[in-house]
Amino acid sequence: MFEEPYRWMEAVSTRHSYVQEKLKMGQPVLSVPFNEGVLIMGFAPQPGKIFEVYDRIALGGVGHPADVERLRMTLLDMAHLEGFNRSAQDVTLARLLQFGIAPALKQNFEEIQRAPYIIRLLLTELDDDGHPHFFRVNYDGHWETFKNGSVIAGNEKVMEEVQKKIQDTPFATFPLNKALKETCRLWDESRKQEEDDENMPKTLKEAFDQWYLEAAVLSGKVERRAIYRVLTKEEIGKLKSSVG
Repeated sequence: MFEEPYRWMEAVSTRHSYVQEKLKMGQPVLSVPFNEGVLIMGFAPQPGKIFEVYDRIALGGVGHPADVERLRMTLLDMAHLEGFNRSAQDVTLARLLQFGIAPALKQNFEEIQRAPYIIRLLLTELDDDGHPHFFRVNYDGHWETFKNGSVIAGNEKVMEEVQKKIQDTPFATFPLNKALKETCRLWDESRKQEEDDENMPKTLKEAFDQWYLEAAVLSGKVERRAIYRVLTKEEIGKLKSSVG
């Protein structure tokens, strides 16, 4: 289809621009450590941003809901197959990314005849020793790892600004309630950097009232096997009262 290399490169560049424009209004999802585990949270007009992938792995996504769901199911299937063929301890984010989802995303993006995935993914893991790991995955298969928390958003400038603030905040020393307040504060600051949008909540209180807050934790200090849990309505109510 593309007889000359520069035409293929031009087509890839066009795909980058197309996906970035489609992602532009995607609202941030943040994941940070706290003194008992990992928190992942975000606001959105409709639910469907945060999920459990495997025993110690959680996923946050921005972009087209159908693409987020398709990749969630892909990761879920890969994790269970890896756990069945090997063991649950062998199911790690590094393996799932390096040998699974990242190559698949790269191949999809570079096949110009196929529609690209309109997504960014945030993956977080609490290993058997209680150490958190954070990964950001782009629509073209590029992924990065972070030690102290991470964020995804549709707007790259907003994403990088929030990332810097996460790195400068000692989240690992915070109890859950303080980590929740700080992530809400960072989300609110990111909202103020967005372009004017009449559908965007103007305050954090409006975000609580008009949108859905999705939040979950991976807790390293529970005796049960299932360490993933979503925040309760009572916890969200207390958070709203404290920051509203």
